Amino acid sequence: MPEDFTAPVVSNLDLGHGNFLLELAAGDAAADATPGQFFMVGLPHADVLLRRPFSVCGLPGTFERSGAGGIQILYKVVGAGTELLATLKEGAPLHVLGPLGKGFSLPETPGVRPVFVAGGIGSAPFPALAHALGGLGIVPRMLYGARSGADLPLLDWFRARCAEVVVTTDDGSLGRKGFVTDPLADLLASDPRDLFLYACGPEPMLRAVARLALARGVPCELSLEAHMACGFGVCLGCVVPTRSGETGDGGYERVCVEGPVMRAERLAW
Repeated sequence: MPEDFTAPVVSNLDLGHGNFLLELAAGDAAADATPGQFFMVGLPHADVLLRRPFSVCGLPGTFERSGAGGIQILYKVVGAGTELLATLKEGAPLHVLGPLGKGFSLPETPGVRPVFVAGGIGSAPFPALAHALGGLGIVPRMLYGARSGADLPLLDWFRARCAEVVVTTDDGSLGRKGFVTDPLADLLASDPRDLFLYACGPEPMLRAVARLALARGVPCELSLEAHMACGFGVCLGCVVPTRSGETGDGGYERVCVEGPVMRAERLAW
């Protein structure tokens, strides 16, 4: 069950280029969270009224420096709320609700080959997932794309923990020039057997990943991004079109409750 609590900042590490890794002392909520879920985080005594959703980046044990009960959130400064968040020091209190939503599923059969497909700050949920897979003796691969080499937070962390990290950048400043879906298409064309895709990033990227996965019959889970006011299904501000039932008739589901992680075939894109 989600908790509504005040969490002090443990650290707020500047990763450079506007990217930060924030650690909160979440207590029992950290033990209840799973990779792919999120927390609604609010700034007390600030002019930002609504809490903002942030993916679980790290859980206890994900990052070596984190303590018991600590959770990590990866964020990028893009507006007034994240600008204020970046100024917080150790001990600053935050209003937190969570864990919320539906997270990633872990492989239940041997031989599955997981591949992360991340776009920029969309890499946020993958450290926790990589750690969980590692506990099962599974080492993922990663396709990591961004606008430039400056937009690939935690790249070295992933390189140390993934069997392979293929980097793409729009401007060619690092890795292969182009979109992250380019090496994904190559991979799916060459050897799609036993692959399982986990993707997070901008919606156009997720749509492209879903199309590629469905065309090859490869299972794929997408972590969706959406504007949320409540985080627990009341405001209906984060709905997405989905297919439901045996006939595939359309409907709408809430990213905050039925997601944020959904199977590719469920989305009516």
